[in-house]
Amino acid sequence: RPLQDALHGDCEKGGSGLTNEGDIYQLETFNIFTTNSKVSQFWNMAYRAIYQINTLLDKSEIFRSANTDLTEEDKTLLTRYENEARWLRGVWYFNLAYLWGDVPLFLHAEQPADIYKPRTPVAQIWEQVIADFTVATALPKRSEYSEEDTGRVTSGAAYAMLGRTYWYNRDFENAYKMLYVLVEGEQKGEYELDPDFATQWLNPNSNLRESIFEIQYVTNGKNWDESTGWNGVWFISSSDGGYGFHLPTQHLLDAFDPEDPRITWTFVRQGDQFVGNDFVTGDANYPSRFFDRKHFVPMSETLNAVSPVYPQDVEMTVYVIRYADVLLMYAEACLEKGNIVGARKYLNQVRKRARESSPLDAKRVIQKYVPDTKPTSLPDITSDNVAEVRLAIWNERRFEFACEGIRRMDLMQQERYGEIMTAVYSNGYATEDVDKGRYYTKERELFPIPQNDIDLSRGALVQNPGY
Repeated sequence: RPLQDALHGDCEKGGSGLTNEGDIYQLETFNIFTTNSKVSQFWNMAYRAIYQINTLLDKSEIFRSANTDLTEEDKTLLTRYENEARWLRGVWYFNLAYLWGDVPLFLHAEQPADIYKPRTPVAQIWEQVIADFTVATALPKRSEYSEEDTGRVTSGAAYAMLGRTYWYNRDFENAYKMLYVLVEGEQKGEYELDPDFATQWLNPNSNLRESIFEIQYVTNGKNWDESTGWNGVWFISSSDGGYGFHLPTQHLLDAFDPEDPRITWTFVRQGDQFVGNDFVTGDANYPSRFFDRKHFVPMSETLNAVSPVYPQDVEMTVYVIRYADVLLMYAEACLEKGNIVGARKYLNQVRKRARESSPLDAKRVIQKYVPDTKPTSLPDITSDNVAEVRLAIWNERRFEFACEGIRRMDLMQQERYGEIMTAVYSNGYATEDVDKGRYYTKERELFPIPQNDIDLSRGALVQNPGY
């Protein structure tokens, strides 16, 4: 998901120049080669995961057939594992459909002949995504799991992803129905906004009430390919031993209300100093850079920690979906169904939490900018104009989820990705990556099918238009 943040105007690639991880720069400029390594990497990752999921489901079916004496408890547990797998498959196919459109659909573990399988129309992919998430709604609620099962896929995660699927496809009627379950319906109270926005970023893997599903990276003390932790070295400054990728932009900062405390949790400034570090954060070669606070793990917590770990192997939470997202999607669904009062209500819940959050980062001893957050900051939206409330919801998503990897998806859903990317290039919103958006075309909103996979398929896979 952080890779996708390079594909809009609020983040830049970073690193040590345009040629450093140049394939990401291709994605930023839309001058994308069909041999792009990042495109191939994600495509292959998705289909490896789907193969593993389908293998589990196939073997589970065989196991059931071979063991007719299973107890009801055994069957219940097996069904739960199957439904969790279906949810994961839904997530992978959601991403494939969103990034590539038509893609091969596999519902069983691939066989050698499947290398020649053609692409399935994207409408059928979305049908399968909905089917997988729908099956997963039979999973236990979050409150029905024991403490040792905290973090597993829940029924709530299935309803949330169903809501996101319908919302992304602008089916607001069905999005409303799915999200209603979590906001006003049978699972109301299973999830709630954390009182302070800061809490989500200070304590990794804490399974807060706002977290509907998160990826929990846990360190194992090893380096690079052997580590199980978050590869944090990519996201930290050179002063902290990092590579300085995934940079929030000045353009994003200028869009924030200066009193918004979420600025603190989006931007690390040069000159900030973290607890335990005897130096300030900086990059002498790029003195105007900001760094991404949501994924920033300072040296004091890695190489200089009491129990040192590699900066390539750190604890980190990456949210797949959290309750604030549910509320803002639900607000938009209410609006598009004609309920502007409901839209404002749920939008304002997110704004209220923001203005009541701390603008101070407890992990920084020097914080160069502290938003002057007051009780009057980020006032409730009161407009009766549908277009104004819609734009307010869209803007709130931008600030709430900055650097969380969903801005590109938002712009695609809002049907204004091209408008924004054209403006990014025309107005020079990128600080370093000056050609960001330069070669945008509507066709290139979708990624190219990796050329190697087309070659292996002997032409069964047909390239996306525009490549």
